[in-house]
Parts: sequence; structure tokens; C-alpha cells
Amino acid sequence: LNGEALMVWGNQDTHIPYDDLTTIRNAFRAANANFQWLEFNAAHAFMRDNGGKGRYDPAISHLAWEAAFELFQRRLTFGLVDDGLTRIRAD
Repeated sequence: LNGEALMVWGNQDTHIPYDDLTTIRNAFRAANANFQWLEFNAAHAFMRDNGGKGRYDPAISHLAWEAAFELFQRRLTFGLVDDGLTRIRAD
């Protein structure tokens, strides 16, 4: 993995067993990956406001989006910051 990953999870998500989350997180750690791991007390699809099954949580969703925007701001600098991770190829 090059760059930084943001992993956002709802720990009430019944689609992904918690043991599998642990396996994924441990694989990131074993690979010495640069990542953020965020777990919220939320259900599957808590960020999706589609008027569906009552899983959308606007407050928690806002926190997750803020983390994503912060990552974008830090990493998608178009080469203005040479952190050794961001690479923009100019042809």
C-alpha cells in the first residue's frame, strides 16, 4: 500500500463479522501500512442518506466525512508538499 488509507467502519454492521475487521486491521499493521482506522457505534451504511432502513446517522456520518476531507486536504496537495507519499506525474 502506497500512500495513506482511511478505513471507516460501523461496529454494529452485521455484514462484516467483527473478527474479520480484526483480521483486516492486523493485516494493515503487519504490512506497516500508513492508515487511519475509525470505528463508530453505527450500523452498516450509516453514511448513506437514502431514506432507507433507518441506518443513516447524520452526526456520525459528519465525523466520518470530516476525517475523509482532512485526509484529502493533507494528501491531495498536487505536489505542493513533498512528503514522499504524494506523487503527481506531469507529462
